[in-house]
Amino acid sequence: MPAQPQTAAESGDRNAVRYKGEAIARAARVLALFGPTRRERTLAELAEASGVPKATLRGILDTLVGHGLLAVDGAARYRLGYAWLRLGDVRRNQLNIRESALPVMRQIRDAIDETVILSLKVGERRVHLDYVESTQSIRRITQIGHEAPLHVGAAGSVLLAGLSEAEIDAYMGRTITADDARDAGRRFVAAIKRDGYAVVSGAVNAQTAAVAAPVQDHSGRIIAALTISCPRERFTRDLESRCIALVTGGARQLSRTLGYAP
Repeated sequence: MPAQPQTAAESGDRNAVRYKGEAIARAARVLALFGPTRRERTLAELAEASGVPKATLRGILDTLVGHGLLAVDGAARYRLGYAWLRLGDVRRNQLNIRESALPVMRQIRDAIDETVILSLKVGERRVHLDYVESTQSIRRITQIGHEAPLHVGAAGSVLLAGLSEAEIDAYMGRTITADDARDAGRRFVAAIKRDGYAVVSGAVNAQTAAVAAPVQDHSGRIIAALTISCPRERFTRDLESRCIALVTGGARQLSRTLGYAP
């Protein structure tokens, strides 16, 4: 059967994707030209070193400057922008918290033999940074990078509770359309702020339950959530109580390691 000819729209979409990929590759090539020995570069120097035409390069540089990834002075010399400090701090915090969290997570897993998960807030999503899996044949299984909206699940709700009241209201308004659901969400977040943990059953996955507690940095800001997750069929009142004690204790221990002193 002969191949169907491309429509103009399909061809345009492919061209747009290809153009965006080329633009990102060029931007990455330009950023790689900065280093300890070449902290500043002119447009001409960047064009010569990158092989990107000046007219095209100027647009790329303007975009990078607009996002704070590059800065330009009055002499039209470019250097790395301050956005890299923020991004570097985020990455450093991710590495530090993961290294500090793993021993705590293993202690909790060994004490209760359920899966323990470390999650971060990325934009308006909860993302799993790492986990220590239960050894039981029936257990919660997850993946690094698994994400969900903040208002869904124990870990996301704990991270949501770390926002200000105005930020929580704005988030609820953007993501939840039903008034009763928004009100229920606000009440749940308020309970997390009061109790210091969240218990959720069947929210992210109908077959699992979870208990999560906040991890705080030296300033008291909630920067992560520590979660114990297990199959719902095993989630008795006794197990729930043990999970609450272990996950809140583990979160406090990790917070102290990160410099938090209430």
